[in-house]
Amino acid sequence: MSLYGALFSGVSGLTAQSSAMGAISDNITNVSTIGYKGTTVNFQTLVTKQSSATFYSAGGVQSKPRQSTDLQGLLQASTSQTDISISGGGFFVVNEANVPGVSDPYLYTRAGSFIQDDQGYLKNVQGYYLQGWPTNPSGTVIPANSDLSVTNQNIISSDYLESINLNRVGGTAAATTTVAIGANLPSSAVSGDTHKTDVQFFNSLGNANNMSVVYTKSATGNQWNLNIAPPTGTAVTTLYDKATTAAVYASGGLVEFNAIPAANSTIKIGFASGTATTYTFVNGAPATTAEIQVDGGKTLSQVVTALVAAVKANDDAFNVDTNRIHVKSGVTTAIEFTETGVGDIYVNLSNVLNSNGAAVTSQTGTFTVAQKDNAYSDYTMLRFNSASLPANGETLVLTTVLAGTTTTTTLTFSDAELVADADNQIRRDTFANMMTDLEAAIEALIPTLGTPNTRVRAFSMDGVAGNDTLAIATVKDFTNTIDASGIALAASQPKYGDNGAYTDPSAISVATAAGITFSADGVPSAFNVGAVEILNFSDGAQNMNDANGEGDRIALDFGTVGEANGLTQFGAEFTPTFITQNGSKFGTFAGVTIGQDGLVTALFDNGETRKIFQIPVATFTNPNQLESKSGNVWSATQASGDYTLRVADSGPAGQVVQSALEASTVDIGAEFTNMIVVQRAYSASTKIITTADQMLEELMRTK
Repeated sequence: MSLYGALFSGVSGLTAQSSAMGAISDNITNVSTIGYKGTTVNFQTLVTKQSSATFYSAGGVQSKPRQSTDLQGLLQASTSQTDISISGGGFFVVNEANVPGVSDPYLYTRAGSFIQDDQGYLKNVQGYYLQGWPTNPSGTVIPANSDLSVTNQNIISSDYLESINLNRVGGTAAATTTVAIGANLPSSAVSGDTHKTDVQFFNSLGNANNMSVVYTKSATGNQWNLNIAPPTGTAVTTLYDKATTAAVYASGGLVEFNAIPAANSTIKIGFASGTATTYTFVNGAPATTAEIQVDGGKTLSQVVTALVAAVKANDDAFNVDTNRIHVKSGVTTAIEFTETGVGDIYVNLSNVLNSNGAAVTSQTGTFTVAQKDNAYSDYTMLRFNSASLPANGETLVLTTVLAGTTTTTTLTFSDAELVADADNQIRRDTFANMMTDLEAAIEALIPTLGTPNTRVRAFSMDGVAGNDTLAIATVKDFTNTIDASGIALAASQPKYGDNGAYTDPSAISVATAAGITFSADGVPSAFNVGAVEILNFSDGAQNMNDANGEGDRIALDFGTVGEANGLTQFGAEFTPTFITQNGSKFGTFAGVTIGQDGLVTALFDNGETRKIFQIPVATFTNPNQLESKSGNVWSATQASGDYTLRVADSGPAGQVVQSALEASTVDIGAEFTNMIVVQRAYSASTKIITTADQMLEELMRTK
C-alpha cells in the first residue's frame, strides 16, 4: 500500500501543480483585461487515516483556487467619458440583453469600458449592458415601471432598473426663471420721464422673446413706477409684488391683428365673461356702436382704431383712464390693455376669424388682464349695489391728508336732500341721483380731487345700467382714506379692490405705492415688484404662472435694499450696468458627466444639463465567493450572500470614477516567479512517480 500510496500522492501533486499552472496562465493572459481579478492557487493536504503507529500511508495534496474578487485594481485614466470604474467595494449591475426579460439574468462586473451601441445603449466590450435607475430632471430616482408609485431601489429587476440608453436623451430647452437687472436711473429725471431695459428671455419651448422693462419717474421724489408690456406673441403680462401671497402690481394685455376679420366675426371685451360686450365686424355702415365696418376699402389699422373707439363708446369703464384700451404705440394693428385699478379686463378672441375660419390674431381663445391690488391702483373703486339704496342717515367718511393737514369729510345719505347741490347731504331718491350727487359732493368738498374735474368719476361696471361705481384717482402728495363702515344695509354696502362679492370696507387707502423707492443717498429703500407672469404664448409654450403643470413666473432681481448692487438713482445719465438671466434655447445632446455618486447628467450644447440616470453599486457580504462567468462577470452564489444595491459613495459602496478604468490585479513578475516554483514542484512530483515505479519493478523481480 505504501508504494501505491506514494505513487498516487505523486499523481495528486501533478494534478495540483497543473491546476496552479492553469491559474498562472490565465492570470498572465489576462494581464491587460479591464477589471480582471487574479486567481491564486493554494494547496491543502490530503491525509489518509493511519492504520498503524509504525506504518505511514501517503495521502497527497489538493489545489484550492481562489479569485481575489475584492482586491482593488489600479485605476487608469481614459479619454472616453463613458468609461467608468469603482474606487472601493461593489460591482456594476449588467445584463446580456438591452431590454432584459424574465429569462435574462442580471450579473455583476468591474469592467467599466462602456460605449454606445447602434441603439444608444451603454455596452461594455464583453457585451453586457449597464443597468441604472432612471431619474427625473431633478435627480430623484423613479421606477422604470411607471405603474409603480414607490421606488424600491434595492430590487434588481426591470421594474426598477433599465439599460442606460443615451440615444433617448434628445434635446432640451430651459425656460427663463430669473432675471437680474442693474442700471442707474438719473436723479435729475422729472415726472413722466421714462427709460427702459430690453431683456431677452426663453419660454419652455426654447424660443427667444424680448420684453422691455420700462421705468417711469413718479410725481413723488425718489420714486419710480415700473411696467412690462406683453411681449409680441403673448397675451397677458402681470407683475407681482414680493409679498408672501403675491399681489398684482400691474397687468396688461395684447391683441395683435394680422388680417381684417371676416364679416360677422365677433370679439368680446368687458369685465366678466357673462357681461362682456360683443363687438361685431360687419360689411357696410355700422347700425350700432358695437359694430365695426370691415369693407369699403378699410385698412387693418382703421378697423383696429374703430374697434378701440367702439369699446370706449359702449363701456364707460374704459373711459376712466384712456390707457385702459388703446392702439399700441408704433404698431397700428395691435391693441393694448392696461389695467389701472378699475377691474379685470376680459377678452374673448374665439370668433375673430377670416372667411376660412382661421384666426386673424396672434392671440387666441380668452384671457383676463388682472386687476391691480388696491395698494398699487391708480384708482380706488367704491361700488354700490344698484338694487338697493343706502338707508337714510347712513354715512360715508373721507379722511384726507394734504401737506400735513388732516381733514375729515362726512357725507350723509339723506331723504331731506332733494337737489344735487354738492354739500354734505347726499340725495337718495333714486340711485342715479345718488351717484351724481356723490360725485359732485366729493369734488366740491375736497378741492384736490375736484381739480381737474376728472379725479372722481361715477361710471357703469360690468354692463350694469346706470352708474354704480365711483372711481377716486391717486394724487401726488395726497392721501385719502374712505371709511364705508357707516353704510349698514348689507344689500347696499359698497365694495372695492376687485369684482367679487360686496364687502364692508373701512380705511380704504387712496394712494399708489411706487414700484421702486430710493433713499436720499441713491440706493433702493423698497421694491414692490418681484416677479412677472406671462400668459398665452402664440407658439404654444407653457404659461409662466407658477401653476401646476405650467412654467414658473420670472423672478425679477433689481438688487438689494440698502445696497448699490442693482438699480441705483444717482446724478449721472441713465446707464444700464448689467442684465443676467437663466434659461436657454433648444440644445442637442453633447455628452454626459458621471458623479462620484453614480448620477449621470446629460450635457447639451446650449449649456443646459439634465439628470437622467443613477448608476447603482451592488455589494456582497463575501464577494470572493461570487461565481465567475465568461466575459469578466460574476453571479451571486449561496456562499457570496445576497446583493445589496446602494447609491455609490455610501456605506461599503465605492465611488464611481468617470473616464477611468480598473486595471487587472495581476502582477506579472509574481506570476513568473510562481511559475518557476510550480514548474519545480511539478518536476519533483514526477520524480516521486518514477521512483515509486522503479521500486515496484524491483518488487516484481523478486517474484
